[in-house]
Amino acid sequence: MPSTIELLKWSNLISSIMLILIGVTQIISLTILFSSFSFSFFMSFFLPFFLILFGIMLFASGQKMEFMDNNFRFLSSLLGRGLFNIYLASLAVYQLSNATSDIIGFIIGAMLFLTGGFYLILHFCGNREELTAYKKQIA
Repeated sequence: MPSTIELLKWSNLISSIMLILIGVTQIISLTILFSSFSFSFFMSFFLPFFLILFGIMLFASGQKMEFMDNNFRFLSSLLGRGLFNIYLASLAVYQLSNATSDIIGFIIGAMLFLTGGFYLILHFCGNREELTAYKKQIA
């Protein structure tokens, strides 16, 4: 049976791929161009690009890329990853609630939110030996 850390890694991997796919499909479907011009148009236009960028960041941090460790240190801690996942959950739910497929946004948002919540729980209440092993894996 996989450990909690391995499950969180797989959840992050799947979530990052889904965020990238959401951003790409929003751009390809051109739904960002057919919104009425307002503040929500501004958000709807740029948000798919941010979803792609943040999805790549989440994927790269899970693959232990040196660039991510040097420039985005907050993704190498449990607290930073937890808060980042919760932030991404809010973006995913907002982006897809404006699109045609609301349920997909809520599923991906819930997955990101739960993953972020588990990271926060591990940060504050986790077993110290397991956390030390995890920090060695991501550092």
